[in-house]
Amino acid sequence: MKKITLTRSLLSAAIILSLGGCGGSSSDNSSANNPLTPTVEKVVEKTIQLETVFRGCENDEAKPNIDIVFHNANGEVVATAKTDAEGKYAGKVPEAAMHVSAIDSEAETNQVHTYMEIGEGVNLGKIYFSRPSPLPACPIESDYFCDRVDVDLSELAAVYPGYKLVDKNWVLEHELSNSSQTIDVYNCESNGTHHFALVSPSGDEAVAARIPVKNVSVDSLKSEAFTHGGIKVSTKSYISDGSARIMSLEPEGTNGAYDMGFFIPEDYMPFVFPSLESTFNYRISRHEDLYTGSSDFNASAYIASRTVIADDGTVDVELPVNVNNDFGSAFFAGNVNNNFNFSYDFSHVDKRLHMLRLNFDFTTTDGQSVKWEVQGNVAGTLPDFQFGDALDFGNADFSVLKEFSILLWAHPHAPQGLNDYRSFLASKEGAFRFSLPEYQSYTSISYLFTPNK
Repeated sequence: MKKITLTRSLLSAAIILSLGGCGGSSSDNSSANNPLTPTVEKVVEKTIQLETVFRGCENDEAKPNIDIVFHNANGEVVATAKTDAEGKYAGKVPEAAMHVSAIDSEAETNQVHTYMEIGEGVNLGKIYFSRPSPLPACPIESDYFCDRVDVDLSELAAVYPGYKLVDKNWVLEHELSNSSQTIDVYNCESNGTHHFALVSPSGDEAVAARIPVKNVSVDSLKSEAFTHGGIKVSTKSYISDGSARIMSLEPEGTNGAYDMGFFIPEDYMPFVFPSLESTFNYRISRHEDLYTGSSDFNASAYIASRTVIADDGTVDVELPVNVNNDFGSAFFAGNVNNNFNFSYDFSHVDKRLHMLRLNFDFTTTDGQSVKWEVQGNVAGTLPDFQFGDALDFGNADFSVLKEFSILLWAHPHAPQGLNDYRSFLASKEGAFRFSLPEYQSYTSISYLFTPNK
């Protein structure tokens, strides 16, 4: 098996990268009273389970016969298997196995999902692969179309003079007045609903309406429809920099889906409407370009955080991760090492972060396109992974690297151990997660590296 070698110092730099600058045994009850009875340790079986799927037109669908490769601490292959006809695999963790990969080498682009540190057993839940190319594209509903309707505002302006009119995403009218005649409302889902809100000139009051799309007409937007009182959002000591949005959600069915009401900048409308939706999020996101010190690559960072807003409007904001603007130059500052085998330590980025995902998008020297995702702890060592007969990277040529990214994230109220967290996520698949205590907040930061063209 050939080693994976790199032609640039992109990954070798990670060797110096640092951004900070067991179950116990139990004995038989009788042995406690009889010292002559030998103590027998209970053996906890270490198991792994996973499911390989792709996103179907309506629900997730099984992707069977995916190669499962177990690796030891050095990345060498110690065992192989395949998922069954339902895309499922479950069994004991093989002896000496520390990492596992799920590989689809039949697609136009080879997809590899590698999970590190699974030796103690874990439920990985669903692993998503691309939709098989032989399958036809999902049909578009015949009644899905966009139409524009002129809606009269004169009655609203008479009842709510000076109020701001917003819909789910933006401001439709900054100030209702006698000159406010009509606005264009776009209808794109015949079975959906439109959300509208009115915000007082002082910004202290708001009311909202929900109108079925099929009922929107020239005279449909009347004051009598605005029956949902707004509660102003209080972020306590947090002062927004303008990057925050307020999202309202309602569970839809039993498969974890939801219907989104408002998703609007806080500056436009800092209100929630408890009689309209059941769950509210305070979301912060920001994009920044970074200096890499390299003429070969551009780098950027994207931060995001989410916190559930209480029905009384209060929110203890989960602060976003601080962007290290020197990250790019630090990443490219290492000595050249052409082996795809490096140590990393992101533990000082933010103490809340406890999950890491590395994404490599590249083309091998023999023309194979590969998307490789590696998931693990925020600090560790990436060994020289081998994949046996499932896939041969050959002499991987990163001079044609398409993209490389690092994602660090956490749900601060969820289990913190790597595999406890993985199993927690797997156990909540199909649940309306935003309503769960462990999902009250989320924070992440991602770094994206792209080659200069």
